[in-house]
Amino acid sequence: KDEPLVLEPVPPASYAVETSLTGGPNSDEPVHTLTVHLGAPGHPDPLVLQTGKIARQAAGSVTLTRGDTVLLATASRDDDPRDGLDFLPLSVEHQERFSSAGLTSGSYNKRDGRPAEHEVLTCRLIDRPIRPLIAEGWRHETQLLSWVLSYDGERSPDPLAIVASSAALWLSDVPLAKPVAAATVGYVDEQFVLNPTHDQMEKSSLELTVAGTKDGVLMIEGVADFLPEDIMVKAVQFGHDAIKVICEGLEELGKVAGTTEKKTDTLVEFPEGLQEAVDELALEKVDDMFANGGGKDKTAAGAEMRSIQKMCIETLGAED
Repeated sequence: KDEPLVLEPVPPASYAVETSLTGGPNSDEPVHTLTVHLGAPGHPDPLVLQTGKIARQAAGSVTLTRGDTVLLATASRDDDPRDGLDFLPLSVEHQERFSSAGLTSGSYNKRDGRPAEHEVLTCRLIDRPIRPLIAEGWRHETQLLSWVLSYDGERSPDPLAIVASSAALWLSDVPLAKPVAAATVGYVDEQFVLNPTHDQMEKSSLELTVAGTKDGVLMIEGVADFLPEDIMVKAVQFGHDAIKVICEGLEELGKVAGTTEKKTDTLVEFPEGLQEAVDELALEKVDDMFANGGGKDKTAAGAEMRSIQKMCIETLGAED
């Protein structure tokens, strides 16, 4: 029989920001370091985010260290907005290099190849909570890159990639409303475990990734082994407790290391009253379509939606 899980005690949840002048040879550029203790038993290693030392030409960059795992995240944007776009041009890339675990590809091509499926899924985890918080009307090509530079093989670095990417974007002049953080929650021997090890996850009846701001949860992703609803709710709250500490620390880091002003002078502004006019024309029709369209197939529903869109464009275009 397996021994019951005993989680080692840790320091209480806290964060601290320090500044030093170790930006490199002959450099007096400040380096800012945020240390976050999550306060969750069984998670002894703090999160250490540092900016000002590596990738300083990016709009925002951080290294995130937890134990022997190290990630680098950068945020960059184009100088000018793209004309003719009606969406946010944000791209996210995440790479877990072979070298991070002390390995080299055994194939003829020794370089890292195209992203693995897991890396693509991690990109989606990064994109999903961050995209809605970038100001509406932002049309600059924006790129978030994250690399796993060193991996200890004990815990998944996926939630760290979300934290590091959000931190890099928060420190840049891209108009991100609030910092975002993430955590993985396991459930072993009727105990919640924050960012569990791989061995703990094998015994866990829950694998839940939670992402959000200090004010609320933006995303949950995971699987559970028929756990009751109250356990799931507590799991989300448990993860959000860690997220709040990280986000509060990122806010303090932004005050000393972030861009003074976010770039908002190029935001595309929509005509005043446009949303209200569209709602008046189409809201009831769209609601009726979804309420009474249970028997319609996808093709018929799509044709009806296109008809509503065309009606809105013609009506508002004539008024303009």
